[in-house]
Amino acid sequence: MFIARQPIFNTQLEVYGYELLFRLNSRSTQFGGVSSQGATAMVITGLFESGLENLIEDKIAFINFDEIFIHSEAVELIKPDRMIVEMLENIEVSSNLMARLADIKAMGYSIALDDFAQTYQTYPLTPLADIIKYDLLVTPLDTIAADIPAGLAQGKILLAEKVETQEEFLKAKALGFSLFQG
Repeated sequence: MFIARQPIFNTQLEVYGYELLFRLNSRSTQFGGVSSQGATAMVITGLFESGLENLIEDKIAFINFDEIFIHSEAVELIKPDRMIVEMLENIEVSSNLMARLADIKAMGYSIALDDFAQTYQTYPLTPLADIIKYDLLVTPLDTIAADIPAGLAQGKILLAEKVETQEEFLKAKALGFSLFQG
């Protein structure tokens, strides 16, 4: 088992945190057919086996959860100041999920919405989110320009994923994004 560590940078290009991703072997570039629950369980297990500080140093871990694994007590194994609960983009939203996320927020955890491609104003999890992650390959900056001011006005942290060029970084930064991954 391997854990990939992808850095997330702030506007000064300093490492803010790391998204931790399960990998089957040292050459894997995807989670390799393991269920999303299994991948998250392996990442959390790996954090304890390797040591949190060895994997993320003094930064924060972004860990993916789906609508099933979020209900486990595994969330609470990592302190809120060391982990962002990242909800996957393909989850099924239910009242049980929303209640669980509200409970997790009340415990002090921050919630990120991964690969956000929903309608910002009507998506039911938007009010619970602290961080909105936009995959710039799926949602180019030009297509979400109207949502950005709404997110910023509500105090959301905007994270641009799959930032591959300095031009993309500068454009996202100018629009109000404060975190960058890519």
